[in-house]
Amino acid sequence: MASYNRIFFLIFAFIVSVSVQASTQASIQTSTQAETKQRHPFYVGVAGGSGATTWSYLVPKYMSDALSTSIPVRVSEGGKVWGVQVGYEFIPEFAMELSYMYYPVANLYFDEDSLFTYLQHGNNKLKTHTSRVALAGKIMLTIPHTPVKAFSSFGAAEVYRYDKIVRRWRLNPTFGAGLDYDITEHVMAEVGTEYVAGYGQSELDPCDHFIPFLYSGFFRLNYRF
Repeated sequence: MASYNRIFFLIFAFIVSVSVQASTQASIQTSTQAETKQRHPFYVGVAGGSGATTWSYLVPKYMSDALSTSIPVRVSEGGKVWGVQVGYEFIPEFAMELSYMYYPVANLYFDEDSLFTYLQHGNNKLKTHTSRVALAGKIMLTIPHTPVKAFSSFGAAEVYRYDKIVRRWRLNPTFGAGLDYDITEHVMAEVGTEYVAGYGQSELDPCDHFIPFLYSGFFRLNYRF
């Protein structure tokens, strides 16, 4: 999980640096691009990629007998993500986007003598699902001398965790960055990364209220109307 985090932040830092460079060079949109955006500001699309939850944050590097009674001893997580999105470009440099993303299932394994195993009548495995609905603003800048746009986004995400312990929604901040490219007048491709904050608290059973932090790298294909 630590290596995945490092890779995510390296990609995110690179994309952000491209965005900053584009803004400092004050790129000017061509009239043809601007007209295209104005004619087709509304778009819908699908997304797919790779992502992970962060249940492994609950597993310490050095496990003790006392800790193993209340937290998982092993976690299996990470894999494919998928989603859908709908957006509206108010101007060529700004859009609002509503999106849904489903994250890979995480499997948590508890000690045979843990509180969880006792309450679950001997079952020491928890299968937990996570998804999110987000509303975010996108600031877009054309990279000089290219048809590619770099963007950064920030907004709010309702994260939904559901499993045999709890079903809970929680509102958390989200931000991302990426690159957009208009393949045709109506078809737009996008590659990017996203981070969604999570939540946790110190208690006897941390799994009861934990909402995982979310990471994803994705490819989107949008159709403009």
